[in-house]
Amino acid sequence: MDHRDAPYHAAVPSAQSSHRDNDIRNSLIVGASIAGFSLGAFAFYLVAGRALGPEAYGLVAALQSVLVVGGMLVVAPQWSIARVVAGSEGAGRIDALAAYRRGLILSTAIAAGVGVLATIVTVILNEVRGGVPVAPLVITYASIVALVPLLIACGALQGERRYAGLAWSYASSGILRAPLLAVFLVIPFLSDVDGAVLAVGVAIALGAVWAVWLTRSDLRIATRPSAATWRNFVSALPAVMVGLTGIAVLSNVDVIAAKLSFGGEQAGLFGAASVVAKALLVVPQALVMVLLPRVAERESRQQRTGSLLAAGILIMALAGALAMVLSVPLAEPIMTIAFGSEFASASSLLVPFFGSTAMLGALLILVNHHVARSDHRFVWAVGALAVLQIFLLTMFSASGEAIIAVDATVAGIGLVVHEMIYFNTDESMLRGAGAQFATVLRRITHRGQGAE
Repeated sequence: MDHRDAPYHAAVPSAQSSHRDNDIRNSLIVGASIAGFSLGAFAFYLVAGRALGPEAYGLVAALQSVLVVGGMLVVAPQWSIARVVAGSEGAGRIDALAAYRRGLILSTAIAAGVGVLATIVTVILNEVRGGVPVAPLVITYASIVALVPLLIACGALQGERRYAGLAWSYASSGILRAPLLAVFLVIPFLSDVDGAVLAVGVAIALGAVWAVWLTRSDLRIATRPSAATWRNFVSALPAVMVGLTGIAVLSNVDVIAAKLSFGGEQAGLFGAASVVAKALLVVPQALVMVLLPRVAERESRQQRTGSLLAAGILIMALAGALAMVLSVPLAEPIMTIAFGSEFASASSLLVPFFGSTAMLGALLILVNHHVARSDHRFVWAVGALAVLQIFLLTMFSASGEAIIAVDATVAGIGLVVHEMIYFNTDESMLRGAGAQFATVLRRITHRGQGAE
């Protein structure tokens, strides 16, 4: 018997059941965390939309897209440290946590340096050209710096499967945004836009403090990580940064393109529709938090991982289809209730937007899966997809519908490219989905025979 078939062997059904139960419980914890974060972020957008109006809201939405794109660079060391910690056992765990400590310190220092450099460039550009929103941009840079300790500490918690601590740290950085915004909006010397971006930055900083505090015992490990462990952490970073930056561009550059192409009210309408449609990304975000350690563990034991990929993709497809169906009758009420009647016209964008977002969610699951396997072929390809999307948006961004069509086209190309790379392997989406379907049929048949 091939050692990669071990997880499916009849001799270990209890272990499989335990893993499934733990995965379900952990998925619920992480799902609740991401739901809390997303609801908090959504409440922030609602308050900001109503308080600022479409034009100022368009600027805030664009700045938040800059934050997400910059933050995705930080997700790379988060995923990498989670993979290293999850794949370690015994004495190797101490070595992995030493890599976490070193990675946290170095990454935070580098991010702070880049933030200072970006601030200097922004001030110079404003002096030369004028009209640059200096204060909101500087606050956004500081928010990206605060994301570094938050996400890397969450990576250590994720690798150790301390999902409750991970959940509280991540959720708090979203839940606190709307209350902080309400406070900052009444401070006289802050503009509404400054108050909005500052609320996000402070919420992220508070979440970071909590996450680092939860890993304080890990940070007491003063030994240097072994060369092999540090190389395992660092070697994956370039590919992961490219792939995750690609995902960030694919999921956020459309809002920036709308701001540059439409400006004013139309950009605000597109940004509001984007907030609602991209709430669907809660699903893949919850899945990857749980799947990455499981895939890394299986890969370290040379076991099959395709079934985990297939399960994630099937769940994403079902969630996307459900969102599209429900948005047909509910799009206008959702936009009106959420943002007010002046945003109602954005409802026509929701159905196609949910479709493109579901495809983007599938790409996120695929990137996460192959990062956990240390297979970076598709991860690099996603970086190329981001370049393609930017190129297409320079030509096709005359309307919100055209921008969404570009999103869907590029995501579809990405799914096809993945199947071209992995079609004859266990990692193919189509082969994996077929295997999952066959497994379900066998279980149903087996239970039916048992009942007889």
